[in-house]
Amino acid sequence: MMQNAPLVWGELAVTDMDRATAFYGQHFGCQFRREDNAECQYAVLECEDKQAASIGLIKHPMAKPSMDGSVIYLHFADKLGPLVARLEQAKVEILMPPMGIKEGECGYIALFADSEGNRVGLWCPVL
Repeated sequence: MMQNAPLVWGELAVTDMDRATAFYGQHFGCQFRREDNAECQYAVLECEDKQAASIGLIKHPMAKPSMDGSVIYLHFADKLGPLVARLEQAKVEILMPPMGIKEGECGYIALFADSEGNRVGLWCPVL
């Protein structure tokens, strides 16, 4: 058994960095620190816990937004139902409504489409 969880970083591909940072800021209260370089545009999610796993937004020719493949699940609220309801009211496409993992024993998940065309997951301990 591993001592620590292996996840340390996740990236979401974007085609418009300003639109993506505005989307996550508006709907989830996220703040990003821009770290652009000669090869790509990059934005790092600001977190108080500097040791926590986090995410970045990347605009690069090799990074394409996708509805296929792996899913990153984000924890932005204590309750999933109200968060998904707010997204629906804002006309964010909900790809999968909230559902329990092991009947809620392991929390609840939902999927949405972000401003860039990514399928992104949400996780919360309570519905």
